Amino acid sequence: MSWEIHRAGHAFQRFAKDWNRLNDELHGGHPAFDSRFVGALLAHFGSGSESLCIHRSGDDVDGALILSGRGFGRWALFLPAQAPVGALLVKDARCLETFMPALPGHAWTIDLLAIDPAFEPDWSRLLLPRTVVRHQLTMAVATGGDFLAYWQARPNKLRSNLRRYQRRSGDHAASVRVTRDPGEIGAAVSRYAEVESVGWKAATGTAIGTDNPQGRFYAQLLSDFAASGQARVVELWFDDRLGASRLVVCHERMWIMLKTTYDESLAAMAPGRQLLHEALQVAFADMPAGAVEFYTNATRDQTEWATHLRHVCHHQLYRNATVANVHGIARALRGRFAGRDAAQPPAAFDATGVAAYRNPAEIPPAMRSLFDAAAGREVELSLEWFANLQATVFGDDDSVRYYGAELNGSPTVILPVHVSRGDGGRAPEIESLSNFYTSLYAPLVGPGADPTDLARLLQAARADCARASVLNFHPMAVDSRAYEAMVVALRSIGCIPFRYFCFGNWYLKVDRSWSAYLEQRDGVLRNTIRRKRRRFLAAGGSFEIVTGMAEVESATAEFNALYRQRWKRAEPYAAFIPGLMRWLAASGTLRLGIARLGGKAIAAQLWIVSGGKASIYKMAYDEAQAIHAPGTLLTAHLMERVIDVDRVTEVDYLIGDDPYKQAWMSHRRERWGIVAYDAASLPGIARLLFEILGRAIRRTPAGIDGKQGLLSTRPSWRRRTP
Repeated sequence: MSWEIHRAGHAFQRFAKDWNRLNDELHGGHPAFDSRFVGALLAHFGSGSESLCIHRSGDDVDGALILSGRGFGRWALFLPAQAPVGALLVKDARCLETFMPALPGHAWTIDLLAIDPAFEPDWSRLLLPRTVVRHQLTMAVATGGDFLAYWQARPNKLRSNLRRYQRRSGDHAASVRVTRDPGEIGAAVSRYAEVESVGWKAATGTAIGTDNPQGRFYAQLLSDFAASGQARVVELWFDDRLGASRLVVCHERMWIMLKTTYDESLAAMAPGRQLLHEALQVAFADMPAGAVEFYTNATRDQTEWATHLRHVCHHQLYRNATVANVHGIARALRGRFAGRDAAQPPAAFDATGVAAYRNPAEIPPAMRSLFDAAAGREVELSLEWFANLQATVFGDDDSVRYYGAELNGSPTVILPVHVSRGDGGRAPEIESLSNFYTSLYAPLVGPGADPTDLARLLQAARADCARASVLNFHPMAVDSRAYEAMVVALRSIGCIPFRYFCFGNWYLKVDRSWSAYLEQRDGVLRNTIRRKRRRFLAAGGSFEIVTGMAEVESATAEFNALYRQRWKRAEPYAAFIPGLMRWLAASGTLRLGIARLGGKAIAAQLWIVSGGKASIYKMAYDEAQAIHAPGTLLTAHLMERVIDVDRVTEVDYLIGDDPYKQAWMSHRRERWGIVAYDAASLPGIARLLFEILGRAIRRTPAGIDGKQGLLSTRPSWRRRTP
């Protein structure tokens, strides 16, 4: 696998076939990524110094993009103002990890500009440090279904305003013309230029003229696309007077609205809006199952036309973590001394709303849907889990917050956090709403979310706790998109993030019956189960699995008694386990196994069955009865139940690499945390330097005095331990 760097002006046409094949394969032939579009941009707006970067795996081209040099090791995606979106064609984002060493000079950062999240690679496995900031809020109209149904779903004010504009047209006969023919497209572009060149854009120098670079570019572009039936010029005429015009490139599933203009002397009739209404009708008829993409920084009024909104973002990649950290510190300090925040300032119209809720009861139903969706995958991400954790562990602590983001009224992300009290004069820290009861934490992420949503929520948390210079989130699935999104979001708000290991997690992929599973276990375990079970039952032993509300109170009391006997102390937060068991019993997800001998409980295990997974959450047993191996027998009894009756697809041992877990499970994964330091504050910089020093010592063969990582600054994931 390797990168090739070519002069784009000379080599692009030679690679046009590979470029289009990649575009077809990755993005369905996106018109703005078509070689005709990109080639026209290079021809009319390139400086001649652009680099065409080609990645090969064997003989196959599987990556392509065009960069411009920014000086001092900085590169950026080629993106003239006429490009609606950045063209990044890579099958696997991991190929970018070898990109910067292949560039001329010592490249240290690449700006991937205006990347549409609907047409971007999977970033989750990319190891390069990255920041993401919003570029613009773009909008789209899905054309599936009937136009009338779409229009009736628009706000009443929009529809009534359009009727008023149409009435103002008076006696003028309005008509729509759609030009597609290659022989006529040039004249339609010229008509567009004539209207725009006498409007306000002419005064700013951005108008398409009949003979300026903009005009020549669009004339070539529309002509090239018209040759394959992929260009439209949609015009609204009032009698014989052109009132408004739109330039479009397209394929069978997408229209891209490139440019629009209107006769400003007809402004009272809003010809641009009337044309948009008519053009969308044409698009619905032309493309029964697709989308009209606008690639504009949508205003509040424009979003009323949209069926979908999303943020086009700038991504900045760094050569390595050291470069990213130095750059992050410098940027944060510049922002501090300039009196501004490191985050991106809000746009003129921001469709993202951020709210903070103090407890689950305050969270509105729409936001709760994110918890419901996550609970289907992980029970510890359900709203009921957080409610029980907050009520029984954090109590009246006013530092708990659920920060929520929405895009145009639809929820995107919820971030449950709390502020820990600083020990020994330390400043407080913003932490995940988790503690030693938590085996998995994650922000609640909806399908329309991006890292900038998380960044907004993190900024809101920092604003509410200005003294906090450290942010800490744990334990998270290290291979999840949420984990990588959190790292990116923290770096994007000016913090310096570090990853740290929490614990191993053993689990079983269930693909067979209990009897078949047992036959695959170690012979010693099989013999122990069979022999001990026979003797246990003969001695008057029995098993019970509590699942409902009727028995939960007495079973909870037995569990707690065994726990105190085993650990010589009560639960650190006495109300947590009873509250958890009541909720699980009420929801039908409780599997509380109890082994009794002579009617007395000698072992108990709390399992949770939800979303096709059985989680082995907590165990307790009487050590005096170890001769009967009650823990092993009870595990086997519950395992048989969840495999053969509940038919789960996974059994999860949750926390730790204890050797006994490996005897039952088949796979291992890891849970990690992220700690990040505010590089714009003195306490944050001090903690950051201590973190760097600690990690440097841990990387030595034996640290100081032979102990690996003696000066470790890795935070413990077990917060609020007894």
